[in-house]
Amino acid sequence: MRITAAVLREVGKPFQIEELELAPPQQNEVLVRTVASGICHSDYSIAHGVLRAPMPIVLGHEGAGIVEQVGPGVTHLKPGDKVIGSLTPSCGECAMCKEHKHFMCVQMGALLNNCTYIDGTTRHKTLDGEDVYAMCGLASFGSHMVMPAGSAIKVPDDTALESTCLIGCGVTTGAGAALNTVKIKAGDAVAVVGCGGVGLSIIQGARIAGATNIIAVDPMPEKRELAKRMGATHVVHPFEENVQQTVRKLTGGLGVHFAFEALGRVETMEQCWGLIRPTGRAVIVGIAALNQSVRLPAAGLLAEYEIQGSCYGSSSPAVDIPRFAALYKQGDLLLDEMITQRIGLHDINRAFEEMGRGEGARSVIMYG
Repeated sequence: MRITAAVLREVGKPFQIEELELAPPQQNEVLVRTVASGICHSDYSIAHGVLRAPMPIVLGHEGAGIVEQVGPGVTHLKPGDKVIGSLTPSCGECAMCKEHKHFMCVQMGALLNNCTYIDGTTRHKTLDGEDVYAMCGLASFGSHMVMPAGSAIKVPDDTALESTCLIGCGVTTGAGAALNTVKIKAGDAVAVVGCGGVGLSIIQGARIAGATNIIAVDPMPEKRELAKRMGATHVVHPFEENVQQTVRKLTGGLGVHFAFEALGRVETMEQCWGLIRPTGRAVIVGIAALNQSVRLPAAGLLAEYEIQGSCYGSSSPAVDIPRFAALYKQGDLLLDEMITQRIGLHDINRAFEEMGRGEGARSVIMYG
């Protein structure tokens, strides 16, 4: 079938809006009509060469839509079902899935690293027959998606996909880091460095878990205001205040139980090490360039400091994505407030320019 998609052909260059041919779903795949897609910082990182991917490629991995066709072997979905796309296919057969670590499904390798489908092939082609790659086996910057059936997480028919699309990546990554990776407890003190979509979701997860002190760090005033709406009890401007001194002052001199990094910068990862109390934990959620290294003072180890990565919120998508959709419906998880603007696909380059300037929390692409 013919679809419209934003195609990235070269790092650092604008997207081109093109018509592509999309192959039908293969074994254990589904075809989904895209309703909405968030623009995530990981998309920006690929577009600007921080993360590598083959070109040409259709980016987008925070998408939601309606199933139009199911491939052979798919029994749990049918046309008309509303679904949110997951980064992991949760195959259920690999060693990680059998350990209930679906966020580390081995089958993700082809989707994330090669930007192909699980069988190593592509589904998108130009009208001239050139292969086009698909980010995460989703490619939500297109009017339709073919995805592994395990990546298509069914949600109730009354789910507002134009908002809950954010659950596909940023919300699950952020709220999951707070609720799954470290399991914040009532009364804990938390710092969140970086208040984009992921950081705001960490703040919400901390609020839902009952954290007492939630300290948000960001230089952009509109993001600090958003952080307060999401549940931050204190906000800090990192260029006008000494972050470490302020955090310790707000926590009785001790520091926080958990400091989350949500920017993907080595210097802020290292900064989080200085914000935690003895036995505290620095949790790295942001993605830095993969050739970079983090250097930490060894003295913290004597106080049982810990550092931990968090991948996709340590989630079980089939459980957590419907859970977060339910929290949104109940009013406990704020999504509409995180959306800075809703745009058409043709406005994608402007939205990426704004992201590069640090403006807004989330832009959502709406498909007719």
